[in-house]
Amino acid sequence: MLNNIIQNIENSGGELSASYANARLRSAFQPIVSLAHHQTVGFEALIRGSLPSGQPLFPQELFSRAQTEFDTVYLDRLCRALHISTFQRAQNNSDWLFLNVNPGVIVHGVKYGTFFRELLAKTQLSAEQVVVEILENTLLDESQLDNCVAFYRDLGCLIAIDDFGAGSSSFQRIWRLKPHIVKLDRSIIFNAASNATARRMLPSIVETLHEAGSLVLVEGVETECEAMIAMETSADLVQGYYFGRPAAELAPANSVAPFVSDLFNKYRRVLDDNLADIGFPDHAAALQLAAGCLDGEMEVRPKQLECLHQLLLLPGAECCYLLDHDGKQVGETHRNLRLAHHGNRHFKPLRSGPGTIWIRRHYWRRAILKPNEVQCTRPYLSIITSRLCITLSVAYKSPAGLRVLCFDLDCETLKCN
Repeated sequence: MLNNIIQNIENSGGELSASYANARLRSAFQPIVSLAHHQTVGFEALIRGSLPSGQPLFPQELFSRAQTEFDTVYLDRLCRALHISTFQRAQNNSDWLFLNVNPGVIVHGVKYGTFFRELLAKTQLSAEQVVVEILENTLLDESQLDNCVAFYRDLGCLIAIDDFGAGSSSFQRIWRLKPHIVKLDRSIIFNAASNATARRMLPSIVETLHEAGSLVLVEGVETECEAMIAMETSADLVQGYYFGRPAAELAPANSVAPFVSDLFNKYRRVLDDNLADIGFPDHAAALQLAAGCLDGEMEVRPKQLECLHQLLLLPGAECCYLLDHDGKQVGETHRNLRLAHHGNRHFKPLRSGPGTIWIRRHYWRRAILKPNEVQCTRPYLSIITSRLCITLSVAYKSPAGLRVLCFDLDCETLKCN
């Protein structure tokens, strides 16, 4: 089959193309950018079809013309051969080439002889430059997926899970397959741009994928807003119209440098603002004053209650409480009774009190590491109001060791991001 496919690839006017079912096929390459390196580090190969009339033929319509199993295998292999042959004409020996592969073709392709290893040898493309994208939404069963991944990994190719976050995506599959790269579905960045909850969660998703041993690529970045969100997440790679549209020619590696540098400049300004200001200066200053009232005390005594009551008069104040050097709560939680109507009885078993241990919470750990400096958490669910809240915290010295005064604020009132 390989020789037949290679013979189908023609050079017309300096451009490689192939024919299939009365359609002319060409390759297009979309840049994949490393934000940290300010340059293009790879290209995803995409098939572009056209009819004799010049009318475009979209990939889904093209593959619908494959009527039999043999036709599907042949067309898939033809597209990959065309992509690799076109890519090799650019004499690019360093960037990655991302190739989409349907796992079903691997399952049935064995009936029609070996192909991909021989194709790499014939075109002299190093397997280390190839990133094979496994489409999660077209998977068969898990054993077939495992065989597909093992086949390409044994060749020396990198493995990427495509469209993660859509369809049948699961972290269990990531943990089992250990892909080199995970490509987040376009819907994730799109939703993060318009949904505050999605935007808050996205950095944690990226962090989890990093801890699983994968690089993370954000797909479908089309606007500056979406590009800035990708920056916030610590994603390794980005792809989308904002960084470059698919084109017949490979874009120069440094062509994206100017606007990636501009993104970093804007990100630095946002970062500097966040580092300089926790976002609620009046509440932070009041917390510092309250901690000053408690300075040297191991617990809240009656004469210090007025300081805490002053905290609870501030807009959005939910409650305040004191933790010891082991993260254990000392004394009762002092609540803002004006927010009592927002309470949710469903969380009553979780209401905190003396002896509750919060050693795993960031607001305790960060305060202990930096005494006398106010710390601020990201939003999370409050068991007082059943709405999102943030916690300001500050550590001070007492005869029994450090104490941490914590101050919960209602996000809906303060419009936290």
